[in-house]
This record gives sequence, structure tokens and C-alpha cells, in this order.
Amino acid sequence: MKVKQGFTLMELLVVLLIIGILSTVALRTIDATRDRSLFDQTTAEMNKLVQAIVGNPDLAYDGRRVDFGFVGDMEYLPRDLRDLLYNTTGSPVWRGPYIKLMEAGDTVSYLYDGWGGDYTYNPNMGIITSQGGGKYTMTVKIADDTMQLRDNVITGSFLDVDENPPGVASNSYEVRLYYNNPPAHATMLPPGQTYAVANPTGGGGYEIALHPSDPLAKGWDVPIGIKKMVAIIPGETLTRYVTIAPRSHVVADFKFTRSFGGGLKMVGDPTVSPDGKNLLINLTNTRTQDDTVSWLSFLPTSASLYVKDGFHIGSDNAGFPLAHGKGPGDTIRFTASVVIAPDDLIEVYFAGFYDTPSPTGSDTTMIVTGNTFKFRFSDGSQITVKP
Repeated sequence: MKVKQGFTLMELLVVLLIIGILSTVALRTIDATRDRSLFDQTTAEMNKLVQAIVGNPDLAYDGRRVDFGFVGDMEYLPRDLRDLLYNTTGSPVWRGPYIKLMEAGDTVSYLYDGWGGDYTYNPNMGIITSQGGGKYTMTVKIADDTMQLRDNVITGSFLDVDENPPGVASNSYEVRLYYNNPPAHATMLPPGQTYAVANPTGGGGYEIALHPSDPLAKGWDVPIGIKKMVAIIPGETLTRYVTIAPRSHVVADFKFTRSFGGGLKMVGDPTVSPDGKNLLINLTNTRTQDDTVSWLSFLPTSASLYVKDGFHIGSDNAGFPLAHGKGPGDTIRFTASVVIAPDDLIEVYFAGFYDTPSPTGSDTTMIVTGNTFKFRFSDGSQITVKP
């Protein structure tokens, strides 16, 4: 039998064709493997960008989330991805860099996907996009809705040591939510104020929210992050920190060591000046701790009289003449808070009552004898006086 010593032309062509097919398949496999690797790399990088912006929800201490990224500090979405690496605004609350780079000297790799293309970042829509080398458009959301980053709710109870609600004195108490970055809320905050504020209800509840359930209540941003809260009554302040995650309703209760019931009581009978136009009363603090008052309000009574010529409580630095008469429904805010120790006695003096809040030279002062006055103080005390 004879053995062939070489390939025919046809056989050579078949071999070359097979080699070509195998090469094409191999190249496509290599290309697909490379794309898959770049796809995975880009997906991981985009997730790192999201975590740099809003934090890693899996980082917790003592059961509480502790990482809220750029937004947790700055309380707004970055304008540009470079804000994650550089403090472009010079803000004192920026605590970056928020993005971690693998190689020393690397300052730009986080801006590019695995194929070398720029990431597209849209802070208004809260999305980051990669074109995937022109083959695979990839998009990640920073949040389902960017409003979730600031439209959260804080509610809670506001009670005294005996678990009583504030009652009629509720408007003199407040709960504050301090912002990490007040300039981010400049359109909402009065000049110089760094916190959102709410008054508890008479029933002992409060709410701080961008869209409060009470349509008459002021709306406030409640951004994600770890926030300081302060509850204040005269003579006592409580502080706590709350963790606010996206789409959260946080409950923060406050219970004071003092009683909401006012401790001021009138001592003896009111004194009226010989001409019947001036009124002096003496008050004492019946509590076992200092009492602090910073204002008194006139409750409506049948006596529609207005004090204007002068007012004095406790000490000289708390007394002052009034530029405009104060009467039923009005409040006198002291120039300085008055601290009254237990069993202390203080004088409250009213001078010059008129029948109008804006007396002119032709008006005469009114006689106070026989009229009834009701005063409510900032500590919750209520005094009825009938000289």
C-alpha cells in the first residue's frame, strides 16, 4: 500500500478553513470574556460611587448604620463626581475623600468605566451611567427617588417626669433638629439659625417633616445621616442623636426630669398704687429646683387694659419700658431670663395701664382696681390677679 507524501490543494484549503474558524471562535470567546470582565469591573465601580455618595448601609455599629457618605455630611447630592475626592466648596463639614482609590497617585480612575469612557452623572435625577464601550449602556440609581434623601420624618413623645404632656404651655417648648450643613438649607432657615424646630402639641407629641401631617405646621428638610436633636423646656435641655436612613420614620422620645406644671404661686394680695394705676404682685417658686421664666402672656379676660409705661420682674436687667402696649392675647418677652430659686420671692410690677395699646398724649391711664388679670408664664405657671 502507498502512503501519501503530502496534502492536495483541496486538503490544504480545508485545513486552513478549519484553523480560521477555530481562530474566530477563540477571538470571540476572548472578546466576550474581556467584555464580561470589564462589565463586572464597571458594575463594581459604579456601586462604589453610589456608596461614596450615600454611604454603605451594611456598615453599622451597635446595630445602627454609621455610613452615609457625602450626603450624610453635606446634606445634598454632589454637583460633580470630583466632589467625592476634593473639597471643591471649601466646606468645613466635608469629611472626604469619600471614594477610595487603589493606587498611590491615582486621582482620576473613578471617573472612567472599564472601557475608559467617562461616567455620566446626573445629580438632578440621581443616576450614574456608563456607555459600556458602546455595547452595554449601564445605569445605577443613587436612590429610588432623590427626595428620599431629605423627605424623612421624625416623631416622638414630649413628656415630663410624671409622663404628663405639656398642655397649654406647649408653645413655649421646642424640639430642634440640628443640620450638619446649614447653608444647604438656606432657603428654609432664618438667618443665623442652624436647626429645624417644632413645638410639641398640648397632648405631648411632635413631628419634624418636610411634609408634616398638620397642614399648618412648618415643613423642614429631614436629611439622611446621624443628626443631633435637642428638646428644650425652661431650666432643662435634653440631647440625643438619631440615625436617619432613606425613606425612614424615626421615633425619638423625650422625657424630662422636671414637671411641666408651673411652680410659681402668688404670695399675699396684689398691691395697687394710691392712684390705682400701677400694679405690684409677689411670686414665689414652690418647686424644689430653680425655675426659669423668660416671658409672660396676658390671657383674655374682661379687663381690656394695656400696660405700656413700664414693666419690671425680679431684677433690673429684666425690666424695661414697652414701646407698644401689651394686653389680652399679647406676650412680654423679658430682656433676660429670670432664674428663681426655691422659696425665692420676686416682684412683678406693671406701670401705666391704658384702654388702648397705642395711647397718645390725650389718653389717660386706667384704674386697675376691680379688674381681673390672668397671666401665663413660660414655665407653665398661670396666675390670676384681681386687685
